[in-house]
Amino acid sequence: MNRRQFLSIAAGSALLPAVSRAATATKRPNILIFMADDQYRESVGCYGARPSHTPHIDAFAKTGVRFTHCFTPSSICTPNRGAFLSGMMPVKNGAHANHSGFHDGVKSLPNFMRDLGYRACLVNKDGIRKPSDIYEWEHRILESDEMAPGGTIPKSRRHRMTRFDELESFIASDDDRPFCLMHASRQPHTPYFSRLPNGLEGYDASNHYMDSEFGRDLDLLEKHGLSDSTIVIYVNDNEAGIPRSKYTLYDSGVRVPCIVRWPGHTRANTVSDAMISFIDFLPTLVDIIGGEVDTQWDGKSLVPLLEGRVTEHHEGLYFSYTGVSVGSDAVTTPYPIRAYRTRRYKYIRNLNYKIRHPKQKGPRKPRVELYNLEIDPLERNNMEFFADLDPVMERLDDEIVEWMEKTGDRGIETELELLKRYAIPTASSAL
Repeated sequence: MNRRQFLSIAAGSALLPAVSRAATATKRPNILIFMADDQYRESVGCYGARPSHTPHIDAFAKTGVRFTHCFTPSSICTPNRGAFLSGMMPVKNGAHANHSGFHDGVKSLPNFMRDLGYRACLVNKDGIRKPSDIYEWEHRILESDEMAPGGTIPKSRRHRMTRFDELESFIASDDDRPFCLMHASRQPHTPYFSRLPNGLEGYDASNHYMDSEFGRDLDLLEKHGLSDSTIVIYVNDNEAGIPRSKYTLYDSGVRVPCIVRWPGHTRANTVSDAMISFIDFLPTLVDIIGGEVDTQWDGKSLVPLLEGRVTEHHEGLYFSYTGVSVGSDAVTTPYPIRAYRTRRYKYIRNLNYKIRHPKQKGPRKPRVELYNLEIDPLERNNMEFFADLDPVMERLDDEIVEWMEKTGDRGIETELELLKRYAIPTASSAL
């Protein structure tokens, strides 16, 4: 059976009665997604950390494809997780402010999995804090009450252990449907663990513990004979809360570790420098299991890249940061940032540049920033005033304008509308 025939049969299975679907379930892969929380890319061994405190991630990288240019569309939790789950840019799906949620009617990963005959489960963190009318997982596993090694804050879910007994019961269920399991860790996000038995403290302790949980997931697949029939994706949601990282659109905030193993399709121990985005993962998974393209998606399937038939994916990527937040620690001052990145250049527009960034210390940001990533990968030298680069800036500015129009993004106005949506008073005096 060739791949075209396989996909045709798999797509049709979503329309079959339950018994028929069960009969074809074994022909489709299971899916395990492990998502870290606020992990420094440079703290992962296979991305250069020395010494390495992530032995399981490092070993896993040798079995699949390690991406060097995987990007999140924003630099905070909810927008990135929402984009991963929906295949849409944050403003478009509605979850563009931290602690917000999808617009009603937005289909996301659990909806597509159910429609295609999968049982879907979310473990631990749900970054979509205010769900839409149709955002619902078939199964949910919350953290236990047991403190993790090094955990010192009983009230913090980040210091509690995963219920691996329930996780194992889910993957080993006698349900004939294949599974999609998203293990959304709460580590190594602050507050960090105290000293572990191996002597690690702080961030390193939290990072090491998170790595150990990923290792347990892989061990369970092996224990139940599922390793060869399960796609495994390891990824981090965004970088951590340090200057020029979280709450910004510099690479240090939006470039994350990502490793994918698709048995029988990806080659072991390979590295790809193709530019990929979180918006690509839902289209990829739906493509693999036989679903149809959704015209609302902003991303595109990674299947040709994963199978080694192509070496490039996106020529450029768009990013957006929403400054307001609707959680208990609400931020009510709009501070939208937009950016477009090519292989060579990063162009940033600070739409409320006349004020200081509410979440970052330091001087006010300029109206626009331009960086030549080939000679300035840390994005330290703004080339805005280089006259010979005006055509570059104009072209990249056009890309931003086009994306804003495509996603219904009106910058400051869009952030103010979101505050009204959640009935949060606006700090209009800061505009």
